[in-house]
Amino acid sequence: MLSKKNHRISGTRKTGKLKSVAAGLTAGVLMLQCAVVVLPSQVYAEQADISARNWYAGQNMQLPELKPSWTAKVDNYLNMSERFMASNAVAEDGKIYTFRDSKLIALDAKTGKVLWTYGSKLNPTIAYLDGVLYGLSGSHKPYALNAKTGKVKWQSSITTSSDTDPYTQAVVPTKNRLYVIYGSQTYALNIESGKLRWKANEAAGEGNGTEYLVESGDVVLRSFMVQGALTSIQLNAYDQKTGKKLWDKFGQGEAIQIKNGLVYSVDYHSPALQDDESSPIRKWTINVYNLKTGVLKGSQEYSWKLSGQAPYANGRGGIMAFEGKLYMEQDGIIAEYALDQYKSGAAPLRTFLKPYGDNMEMLGVAQQRLIFRNPANGELAGVKLANGQNVSWNGDAPVSQLDVYGKGMYRAQRNGTLIAMNMVTGQPVFRIKTGGDRYNQTLKTGDMIIIQSEGKLTGVRLPASLK
Repeated sequence: MLSKKNHRISGTRKTGKLKSVAAGLTAGVLMLQCAVVVLPSQVYAEQADISARNWYAGQNMQLPELKPSWTAKVDNYLNMSERFMASNAVAEDGKIYTFRDSKLIALDAKTGKVLWTYGSKLNPTIAYLDGVLYGLSGSHKPYALNAKTGKVKWQSSITTSSDTDPYTQAVVPTKNRLYVIYGSQTYALNIESGKLRWKANEAAGEGNGTEYLVESGDVVLRSFMVQGALTSIQLNAYDQKTGKKLWDKFGQGEAIQIKNGLVYSVDYHSPALQDDESSPIRKWTINVYNLKTGVLKGSQEYSWKLSGQAPYANGRGGIMAFEGKLYMEQDGIIAEYALDQYKSGAAPLRTFLKPYGDNMEMLGVAQQRLIFRNPANGELAGVKLANGQNVSWNGDAPVSQLDVYGKGMYRAQRNGTLIAMNMVTGQPVFRIKTGGDRYNQTLKTGDMIIIQSEGKLTGVRLPASLK
């Protein structure tokens, strides 16, 4: 692949030719005896020591090109901290809510027209629930707005921040509470008034918390990165009304299922203590806890044996739950189990071949396809759950952002275009020029998609085949 080798081969051939010519001329000198022959000097362009092309193998697709319905300038958070990228814009009920000049603005999704503007120097975090927008002021004070009019419902006097500046911050509205995550701290406010109900901090997290927060009945679950024999994730449960910590489980990840008052959680800590290289046995353990008390109600062990010989590769691959089923990577295959009906030692319900190599990471399920991502280039591939057939969705340039809504897959590429594809048929539908290189999540409301590139929104009306 590197052209240095090609240069070396090419150079050898040139040298051989030069030696042949020189030998003939030398014979001529001997024959002519007194004649003097001067070889012409050779001049070559300077060659790179190493040259490697990053060639994208996708074909040049000839597609219908749609024109944008509208474009609008907005604040560019693609050049800022990634913690703002997932929360700086939402699309709901035919409107887009985002930020321009650090002010919150509402745009009509069909026309791009500005409907209202709110605030100044705002924190670029916004969330939507049931016709209300929730955000943070520049000083991290939560607020609530009527999403239709932009009028203030309430403005809290509580500052949800500290002297540290953690990577993780989020606003999570639920039916009864507005939760504000700030590192290892959790603030719970009354959703109607903004009054602070409680505040909790996981001291062992030392400011390091994830964005995971789930409210189930009277219990709130959060996860943190904490110190132990090894740094590991920890699952905490809090009383929804008081904020009292009910229990914590070191090494346990977020709940992959909450059902019948039970929490199913993967044990990530125990595998980290095992010697992977000498033993071919791999195992995942899912512990089942009482949601309110944290009492261990049972454990489910899933084990398999790697092929080949020692030293064996470290790690266990991915594990994921979806609609009561568990999907687990096992030595090049994907095994499917019934999550809450499994008995230790039982065989999988069925298995699938993993698509396109060992490096693919499981992401989720869409359109009855188990979706994988190649971390090297961001490309997606899938396995049809109906028959195990492998599928892929390729464009004609390196991808920057991929989003799926229903059967529509929206592929924002690093050549200034976005390709829309029908995920079910695998066929591309249209192309649109964006002029972008880096993208945030493509949004959708009604029959409009909104493309987020650097400092710009582009509204596109979808054709009937993707609505």
